[in-house]
Amino acid sequence: MKKIKKLTKIFPLFLILFSVSSCNINDYLDIGDDIASKIFPNVWDFLVQFSAFVIMVILITVFAYKPIKKFIKKRQELLDEEVNETKKRNEEAKANLLVSQKEIAFTHEKASKIIENATKEGNERKQEIILQANKEAENKIKEADEIIKKNQAEAKNEIKNDLSDIAIDLSSKILEREVNEGDNKKLIDDFVNKMK
Repeated sequence: MKKIKKLTKIFPLFLILFSVSSCNINDYLDIGDDIASKIFPNVWDFLVQFSAFVIMVILITVFAYKPIKKFIKKRQELLDEEVNETKKRNEEAKANLLVSQKEIAFTHEKASKIIENATKEGNERKQEIILQANKEAENKIKEADEIIKKNQAEAKNEIKNDLSDIAIDLSSKILEREVNEGDNKKLIDDFVNKMK
């Protein structure tokens, strides 16, 4: 519609230009001829030039304007397709980004739960090991206490036996002879030396 309006504005201008250009220049140079034929153009010249102009416009339209318009339309369609494809890819990328972010969040949550569980299990295992080590230590301490008590009991028994042997030895020596103060001192020293 806009093209038709433009053409209706330009068409009278073209008619005036063609009418002026269809005049024969030789007529203007010859002043003596008829003035009316000089002012008004030759109709046959005008029709030939106008027909040539119409043919030229048709040829330009067919061979230049329409192919260029087709090329521009194809190029526009291609650009529109690329824009649409780009928009589609951007939307897919955004969707993939959201999915990736959700997966990352899920993975982080899962990893933190795994770490938390591993820490909890490690602490429980640590407590078990500590309890087991404490029990083993208590058992070893009890065994050592029992061994010490047993060794003490054996040592006491040995001391008692040694004392009784010494007492028997002393009493047999005392009975063999009469003991004076010097002998008594000597027996005590011998007893102490045997104890060392």
